[in-house]
Amino acid sequence: MTAMKKYTLLVVDDEPDVGDSVHNLLRREFVVLRARNADDGLKLMRENEVHIIMTDQRMPKMTGIELLRSIHARHPQAIRILFTGYADLDSVISAINQGHIFKFLKKPWQPDDLEQAVREAAAEYDRLVENADMMEKLRSELYLLRERITALEQEVDRLRKGA
Repeated sequence: MTAMKKYTLLVVDDEPDVGDSVHNLLRREFVVLRARNADDGLKLMRENEVHIIMTDQRMPKMTGIELLRSIHARHPQAIRILFTGYADLDSVISAINQGHIFKFLKKPWQPDDLEQAVREAAAEYDRLVENADMMEKLRSELYLLRERITALEQEVDRLRKGA
């Protein structure tokens, strides 16, 4: 029996209790990394293969949306979850519309809701990776077909000249 893949979840929040509670809740099912600010989160993203990132919206220096936008550019397949205890609805709507977040959670969340959201994010990550693999396979097949067409066109030209 094959062991289940353990996804890596990065939690970025300036409140250490939040990272600790997510870690305690999900550590059996996920590798949970914790960062207390956006800079530390970006550093962890460079050092680890992170599949899911959860960040608070309101943090010093850089908002969660700014962090997710930055990560989106370099790690497009990393699934992004934003949470906040504040009703910063315009920012959340903007982030959703720009495609920078997969889910939005409001603090305080229920443990079951958080677990479900992270599991859905892991499934979405698998879907994106599968689609990327399929696209690469299709590109490769298309390249081979173009080569074959070129070879056939050259053969037709050769046969026409010989006739």
